[in-house]
Amino acid sequence: MPNLKRVTALLLVVLMIALTGCSTKSGDSTTEGTTGVSKENAVAIVGDDVVDVDTFNIYYAMYETAYKQYYGDDILNQEVDGVKFADVMREDILQMLVNDSLIRSYVLSTGYTITDELFKEKFDELKALLEEDTETKAMYDSIGVTDAFLEKQVQGSILMDEFTKVVDGLIDAETARLEDLYANEPVQVSARHILVDDEATALEVKAKLDAGEDFSELVTAYSKDTGSVSAGGDLGYFSRGQMVTEFENVAFSQPIGEISEPVQTTYGYHIIKVEDRLTVNQLIESGEEEAVINDYKQQLKDSLYNEFYQKKLDELKAAASIETFIEKVTPKTEG
Repeated sequence: MPNLKRVTALLLVVLMIALTGCSTKSGDSTTEGTTGVSKENAVAIVGDDVVDVDTFNIYYAMYETAYKQYYGDDILNQEVDGVKFADVMREDILQMLVNDSLIRSYVLSTGYTITDELFKEKFDELKALLEEDTETKAMYDSIGVTDAFLEKQVQGSILMDEFTKVVDGLIDAETARLEDLYANEPVQVSARHILVDDEATALEVKAKLDAGEDFSELVTAYSKDTGSVSAGGDLGYFSRGQMVTEFENVAFSQPIGEISEPVQTTYGYHIIKVEDRLTVNQLIESGEEEAVINDYKQQLKDSLYNEFYQKKLDELKAAASIETFIEKVTPKTEG
């Protein structure tokens, strides 16, 4: 049985250092200022940047170790839509490194420079994290992760932070889009529900509700959610992330006053009735605390981040010269 906490910690470390800064400037046949890295050893060339095979192999080993710990030793041989997972992972890592190179070059082109103080702070933080986790550090040592490699990743993570600020600025400039979210996107929902064990019972309850029977009476007669039975199934107001996904999706989309079809979750089958939904603007009008309002505004901005991040990245890709040589990195499989 895999140790989920252990694997999660490992993946967090992998993802934290799997950022920009993993490429080097290319010259005619060797990379400028980098000993021993040539175009012949490149898995990708992005503009003037070279992503070398050795760097790719380190990332591949990191992800391979993490996935095997979580999914088992045979994970690389499993298939995703008819493609071996090893090939999927290989493609994903290469694309990540290309994206990181684009982001690094873009941020540096704006004139941004990393101060010695900031670099030292971030590098010390990463080293301290690795020193606390001796198992992960041993794994890194075994696959050849050196301080020089980590230094490049720290530089890259700082540049990624700057790119995030650029994306945030693009979102901030979309005033009308944000105002529309504040006015129309619900951030809190009030709902009642009846929870039963099986679909047949849920359908029976739904039929009685459709026939006009009282919701509260049916809660008392059927619901196994002891925490809400005494309140007629009322769950009060809740935000995104507080309920399981299947329940949340219905609660945040179903018209107020309507009664849902049975919704299956890990807890059983729910019949949901949405009583109310509140937007940021409605919460402001109700006198909600400023800190709460700001949290909800940030959540709505965050919901746009992936869209604007991808849009900016697509612009960088369209303007760049990109060559990839994935055939140089053949994935390892067992069996």
